[in-house]
Amino acid sequence: MRPKTRNDFAVAIICALTLEADAVEALFDETFDRLGRYYGKQPGDKNTYINGRVGNHNVVLCYLPGMGKEGAASVASALGISYPRIDVALVVGICGGAPAPLLLPAQQIYLGDVIISDSVIIYDFGRQYPGGFPRKMNVKDTLGRPDLEIRILLAALKSSRSQSEFQNLMLQNLRMLQQGETRWRHPESEDILYEPSYLHKHIAQSSSKQCCCVTGDSPFDICDEALEMDCQDLQCNKNQIMRRRNRTTSAEVNMHIGPIASADAVMKSAEHRDAIARKEGILGFEMEAAGVWDNIPTIILKGVCDYADSHKSKTWQFYAAATAASAAKAFLEYWRPGGKEG
Repeated sequence: MRPKTRNDFAVAIICALTLEADAVEALFDETFDRLGRYYGKQPGDKNTYINGRVGNHNVVLCYLPGMGKEGAASVASALGISYPRIDVALVVGICGGAPAPLLLPAQQIYLGDVIISDSVIIYDFGRQYPGGFPRKMNVKDTLGRPDLEIRILLAALKSSRSQSEFQNLMLQNLRMLQQGETRWRHPESEDILYEPSYLHKHIAQSSSKQCCCVTGDSPFDICDEALEMDCQDLQCNKNQIMRRRNRTTSAEVNMHIGPIASADAVMKSAEHRDAIARKEGILGFEMEAAGVWDNIPTIILKGVCDYADSHKSKTWQFYAAATAASAAKAFLEYWRPGGKEG
């Protein structure tokens, strides 16, 4: 039965990209309203919503105007105007992973895996000095942990049996999604991680190009053409591969709980990725969480579509969006909020 008013919705799902929202909506058990034709919204609320049901939860799906913290903060703030009973917001979509190849295979992060946040680090908030960029670490300058209710559930999901059950639910949802549309299927590409120091650029020995990749004064000079090419077309050096999974093993999907880094800049530097990940224990990099975190109790669920390095491409984006949406639906199977008072 369709809820009577906007006050009957307690869960928000926020997506920055249309493909992310499409994956989420495809897993709705029921759709109640599209673009406010039935429920409308309050004056001053510029958001656009899709209303539906996921399991036992009435859910409002919110679109962002684009990637980044500012747009996410604006949408989260306006959401509370029209939907005052929201208990939790799920920020669902794609992210760059922070791989740790020295860990055991089950602990490593691969393309298609899902990262669930237990904290958010803003890594572009600090002071720029001639010798570096120290991040502000004062308690007042950090986002801190999620609220108690979320922390307790995440702690329970870290147990081996709960994690195994969660991943089985996630895979069931993923198969359901893939049966509906082929774009959510595995990309049938190898999962390749390059050495952090190896850049995605034209190499002098193997290229006739006379671009900045070859003639530039800095080893970090990369031409626009190289940036738009994938590794196969650019003929990235296979001797620089640090880790790879073939098409069969890369179909496995795991869930990881831990800190996620948020900033307005896209992370495309493996060496910076690893430095931040080592210092903060970061599992992934994304661009919206920090904007939502201060407005609503928040969980970030992101599918890993690249390794946050110069070799990133869009090949895995649809699949990663599908795994994230599948994890969000699985998470809502466990979510039992205390609810807001009227």
